[in-house]
Amino acid sequence: MPARERLMSLATGSEPPFTLAATLSEISQLPFVESVLALPDVHQKKDMEVPSSVAITTRDVIVPEFTSVAVNDGMGIVATSLRASEMTADRLATFFARVNSNSARHFFDSNRYSLSSRELRDVALRGGRAVLAKYGLDPAILDRMEDGGGPAAEIPGAGDLDLDAVPLQLLLTRFARSEMGLNFGGNHFLEVQVVDEVLDGEASRRWGLERDQVVVMYHLGPGPFSGTLLHHYSRRAKLYGRRVPLYFFSKLLFHYAQRLGQGSLRRKWALHFRRNRWTALADSSQEGILFLRALAMATNFGYAYRLATVKAIQDGLHESLSPEVRGTLVCDISHNGIARERNGGGGAWVARHNACRLEPGRPTIVAGSHDVPSYLGIGLDGSGGKYQSYDHGAGTLIEKQRRSGRLTTSAGSVQKHVMTRGREGRLIAREEIPLRSSEPIDGLLSCLQRARILRPVIRLKPLGTLKN
Repeated sequence: MPARERLMSLATGSEPPFTLAATLSEISQLPFVESVLALPDVHQKKDMEVPSSVAITTRDVIVPEFTSVAVNDGMGIVATSLRASEMTADRLATFFARVNSNSARHFFDSNRYSLSSRELRDVALRGGRAVLAKYGLDPAILDRMEDGGGPAAEIPGAGDLDLDAVPLQLLLTRFARSEMGLNFGGNHFLEVQVVDEVLDGEASRRWGLERDQVVVMYHLGPGPFSGTLLHHYSRRAKLYGRRVPLYFFSKLLFHYAQRLGQGSLRRKWALHFRRNRWTALADSSQEGILFLRALAMATNFGYAYRLATVKAIQDGLHESLSPEVRGTLVCDISHNGIARERNGGGGAWVARHNACRLEPGRPTIVAGSHDVPSYLGIGLDGSGGKYQSYDHGAGTLIEKQRRSGRLTTSAGSVQKHVMTRGREGRLIAREEIPLRSSEPIDGLLSCLQRARILRPVIRLKPLGTLKN
């Protein structure tokens, strides 16, 4: 395809800034890139090699920097048996405090959902299935997660995973397995919501949801194992200065000691230690297959990590409200990763950065903000397969309106809780803020619906948000 035709852009009205458009155009002209899809919430985050809300298709080549090291970062929705009137401000605070009390204060502080050394190895190889018995979860829960809670079968090496692709220091320390499922820092959150409006009654009933029902939405990363593992395979622009020497030494141990005699010494330095901006790996090469195995295990950990979140939500409901309260996972959807394109044929790969994979007929989540409603939708055909991704949220569009003073208030309010983590966690702030208009996310949904990417099914109004 000619370079000028490789770039596709969906927008709610305004075009991307010139510098962002120039970056997207530059990526689309790379010889191994087949297409670039820029979604309506596209924006450039600091120190990231590619913009957010993009999907990049390549042929026979994988590029680690085309997605985040936080692969399998994701969001999910847990439906409860509660009605909105039952979730009072005090009960909301009690629920958040209970969930937060089980969080780890730091990466070496264990919580009740932490993994043993043996369990970590099992999770790396088997994904979410490895923690079902540990957390007492029904195996049917995996049907509500992408790829059944494990890496896609199309990834070379996924059926033949080898822990040799993991640094020994990551397997032998508590760092990678202690903090599980409850890190709601940064742009991650735990949010109690209510079904505010049902737009598709049939799909809503099929998913067991109805108006005025309380749900819990979570958004959090794949945990410490995944990002740390993938940082050993490329030198990324986003890396805290104090961690640079630590990673350098750890990568030396991994590539030149643990993997001594495997691969070219010069090639290792060029791929893993230099800042390449975009590192192209042939998917059939020794280095490409090794990275894909690491990617599969990092993805596996993400599913197990969020299953810990689901279990913590269920425990929090039972222990703070009532053992009779039900908490059922509706869906769990990731928004960072690299996967073989199912209908692309051959060696087509899609790297998604803060974008979700479109699966027709399956639930979709598009998040609003702590004071703006979110939507649960259903995937369509993407205009006959032309579009295979969608925005995981409308955050940039919302903040753009907020900064310009155009984000108007709506009826109702939201409780925002900020806490420190751990058993001795304390409340830093609890404030009641006005609910804001859903106009920015409505515009995004309209754009995606016109492109036959998804159709909104349920609008979810926030009642309270936990940040820790």
